Amino acid sequence: MKLMIKKSDLLHIPCSEYDDLPKGKFDAIREIANRGNHAEHISWLIASCKLAQTPKMLAYFKSLNSSAYNVYSVIKNCKLAQTPKMLEYYKSLKPSIEDVHFLITDYKFAQTADMLEYYKSFNPSAGYVSLLIINCKFAQTADMLEYFKSLNPLAEDVSSLIISCKFTQTIEMLAYYKSLNPSVENVSWLIKNCKFTQTADMLVYYKSLNPSAEDVRWLITNCRFAQTTKMLEYFKSFNPSKKDVSWLITNCKFTQTAKMLEYYKSLNPPAYSISMLIINCKFAQTAEMLKYYKSRNPSAGNVYSLIENCRFAQTTKMLEYYKSFKPPIKNIHWLIENCEFVSK
Repeated sequence: MKLMIKKSDLLHIPCSEYDDLPKGKFDAIREIANRGNHAEHISWLIASCKLAQTPKMLAYFKSLNSSAYNVYSVIKNCKLAQTPKMLEYYKSLKPSIEDVHFLITDYKFAQTADMLEYYKSFNPSAGYVSLLIINCKFAQTADMLEYFKSLNPLAEDVSSLIISCKFTQTIEMLAYYKSLNPSVENVSWLIKNCKFTQTADMLVYYKSLNPSAEDVRWLITNCRFAQTTKMLEYFKSFNPSKKDVSWLITNCKFTQTAKMLEYYKSLNPPAYSISMLIINCKFAQTAEMLKYYKSRNPSAGNVYSLIENCRFAQTTKMLEYYKSFKPPIKNIHWLIENCEFVSK
């Protein structure tokens, strides 16, 4: 077998192993044979050179006892190899389920009922079938959904499928999802990531699962749909801890309101909690909040920490307040040397 080509006939530059190719015409088959890795390099040649895409070359390639991966590469890159006969040859080499998955997903000619049956013969997991349905329109059928369900998927598998595949965003699939008794966390994730599930009915279902204050806090923080007065009232109905309320105000712009600050204050937070809120939340960095903080009788150590960690609190007025605790002189010196005090 001979294939006379020039370097310019190659669609891609060969690896450094082929730097010494002749400048004029050369026999590509012989050059590859001289360097070993025969089948692998022949598959590269077929993919990279139009002149190598012939029935004769494909027959030669098959005679080399190629691996399934090399045949996959040829099928992927050579239109001439995209035939039922070549697919049968490919199957005879026992390809991995990953290779079959990508072949079906990426190449229309492999999207046949026979190839789907072949794929199923690998006994793929529900999670793997979910990925095929998500990434391949051909696999988005009622039959494939039934096959997916027959594999007893986890609620997490079903929620991922609903989130990622519009075809599965149906009332029936939601009902099936609920029948799997998903966790509060997973339902939160589904509502956050799928517009289709952002409905009043889904919030009612979510509440029926008895979420904790922390769960509700997470949903409000991460999902714009849940950022409503009604959901805030629901959150408050749990009598959340000062820490939960502080965290919500710090991390969710929707809750950064005068009303929420008043609610936070109604929980009688200690000075330490207030200082953390001021440090971590720009919204709480106000003269009024500093005044409220002082009213909670903070310790000298806590005032020191607030000034050290919050630029907003680095004022001459706050430094004077700290001095009123008669702290060690070295602490005052350290603050003066390391903080950028402004007159306020």
